[in-house]
Amino acid sequence: MQHANPGRRPPSRSQSCGNQGGTTLIEVLITVILVSVGLLGLAGLQLTSVQNTNSAAERFEATTLARDILERMRANRQQALNGLYDLAMGDDPGAAGLAGDDLDAWMDALAVLPNGDGSIEVNDGIVTIEVQWTDASDDNAGGTRDMSIFLRTGL
Repeated sequence: MQHANPGRRPPSRSQSCGNQGGTTLIEVLITVILVSVGLLGLAGLQLTSVQNTNSAAERFEATTLARDILERMRANRQQALNGLYDLAMGDDPGAAGLAGDDLDAWMDALAVLPNGDGSIEVNDGIVTIEVQWTDASDDNAGGTRDMSIFLRTGL
């Protein structure tokens, strides 16, 4: 059996692999970079998910607190209709008796929200409850935004 190139030896195995030695290293570096970018994207997605979950929990808590004071007012309807539950944003409750106790408990409960505050107004049997808080999980320039929910219904 004769070779096609009679004076040349076939390349040895070590010579043929030596030409590609750096290629494998470059492939590994590119793979590491791609995996790193993917992991950074995944971490950013996780952070956004946690922020949105916290924001949703705050909205749920605010809605629950508004419903809580509404139920307390319905249980003490006559005093609510007489304006004993009326409260402006930032004011301390000044009512006495059951209405004062309800408002004190409600204001204490609002403290679970960041900068939580609330107001109540009753006009002709229609009650408007507002709960405000600061949402620190937003990603806007200031890092925070003021949030509020309104509940308007009949007593």
